[in-house]
Amino acid sequence: MIMTFGENSFEETAVLNQSIQEIREQVQTALQLVMGDSSPEMLDEMASIFLEDGQPLIEQMKTGHLNHDFTAVSQAAHALKGSSATIGLDQFANICLAVETSSKQNEADGVGKYLATLELAYGHIEKALATFLL
Repeated sequence: MIMTFGENSFEETAVLNQSIQEIREQVQTALQLVMGDSSPEMLDEMASIFLEDGQPLIEQMKTGHLNHDFTAVSQAAHALKGSSATIGLDQFANICLAVETSSKQNEADGVGKYLATLELAYGHIEKALATFLL
């Protein structure tokens, strides 16, 4: 299964164009649906976990990619996919899935392309989620 994202370059995908406010609203809505009135407290905890784990997982993917360790890339992408989907970041989770899928198919070029997009998107999301933790 090869993931495609249409004719647009990754720099033009919706996840990169989402404003910080849109990301905040998406996360708040998802948590409200799942957790009801306890969602504000849970958001702080889940955002903290996502931010603590996110960059090390991306670094693990980058190292794995450089060393052609597709298992390490796949495992890290899978973990980040799960944590991002849990807090409602579905588009980001889809990019994680693309990295995971490419790595399972030993496609170094695909991993590199999707990983660059993932890292850029993570930077945008990191800024948005950091506002919850102030």
